[in-house]
Amino acid sequence: MSSRASRWIAWVMWLSGVALIVLAAVLSEVNPPISTTQVEESALEGAIWLSTWLGFGLVGALVVSSRPANRIGWIMCGITLAVGLSLFADEYSRFALVTEPGSWPLGGPAAWAATWGFLPVVALVMTLVVMYPSGDPSRFGRWILRTFLFVTLADALVFALRPGPVQGDTPPDNPLGIPGARDLLDPATEWLSTALAVIALFAVVDLVTRFRRSSGVERLQFRWFVLAVAAFPVMFLVSSFLEDLVLGVEGFDPVVVVFALWGNGTAAAIGIAITRHGLYEINRVISRTVGYALVVLLLAAAYLGAVTWLTSLLPDQSDLAVAASTLGVAALFNPIRRLVLTRVDRRFNRSRYDAEKVMDEFSGSLRNGVDGPAVVKGWIEVVSETMQPTIAGVWLRSPD
Repeated sequence: MSSRASRWIAWVMWLSGVALIVLAAVLSEVNPPISTTQVEESALEGAIWLSTWLGFGLVGALVVSSRPANRIGWIMCGITLAVGLSLFADEYSRFALVTEPGSWPLGGPAAWAATWGFLPVVALVMTLVVMYPSGDPSRFGRWILRTFLFVTLADALVFALRPGPVQGDTPPDNPLGIPGARDLLDPATEWLSTALAVIALFAVVDLVTRFRRSSGVERLQFRWFVLAVAAFPVMFLVSSFLEDLVLGVEGFDPVVVVFALWGNGTAAAIGIAITRHGLYEINRVISRTVGYALVVLLLAAAYLGAVTWLTSLLPDQSDLAVAASTLGVAALFNPIRRLVLTRVDRRFNRSRYDAEKVMDEFSGSLRNGVDGPAVVKGWIEVVSETMQPTIAGVWLRSPD
């Protein structure tokens, strides 16, 4: 397949996935909920939730455009398309069979596809983890993929024959469900789901093992992925902390925003690792992420402490206490930011910190003398230590 054809196919896959997700979102606004206990969410929350999956296909299309033979790009395009197909099949069947029965054709086949349509998404995500970053799994990873594929197919068959509602506890029902087989298929579903979880654990072990054995560029690629995965619990805790203290909005779940940012951030990290564009900025990204997270937590703690203290001193002036605390925290922002980022850089971005230190020492030495050979020798040493070139030299023009 030519590079041009690969690019076209990749972009068509992503655009098709986006279109299906948008159509599913539109249908979900008119369809009844999938469960009688489902908490109604706003249209904004639904849109943010669905946007979580758009970044994978976009980054995948960009990767395929620059590297058509890279399997990771194709897998990421497939994730967005599979999510779109699964969501659309569910909402389409619900509209055709429940909201306006008989209005649209093929409602039954769509309902049947919706029973197992989420499993290809799970399989693609697992494949991405096992094949990252080279696109070729390890020997152990191949066994993981084969076992996972077998269990996934068995799970899809069970869901395809399982009677009852397609999703949740409300109609439509699976048109191909076998009546009376629920007592047999429900335990099978639980066993197979447990097996998939165990295989996923082995995939994580394989990922960690490959990370520990990696070096050079491959290790940097792994570090981008690990950073993206590790960012979720941090983002979750910070968002929950801020919601309870300052930014709480009634009826809006900040976890939805966090999940969307984390999903698209993970896709972006994978894109950076695969294309190697900005690959070596990982230390700076880590230091800035950790640094600003600490700054936010310290400022939030300072704000909470100040509000509590001033409210106890001025019980009748709560608005004044809030205003004074806000001004105090604003005044503390720059000092705390400089202090925290400097300390964090020394730990996570040591190469940049050491380079700045060497440059400062060299600049200070120039104040004590301007001997030509000494300056040239010092300059070459500074460049060699900070930039690490393969060769360094100085060309001086003759005074004549």
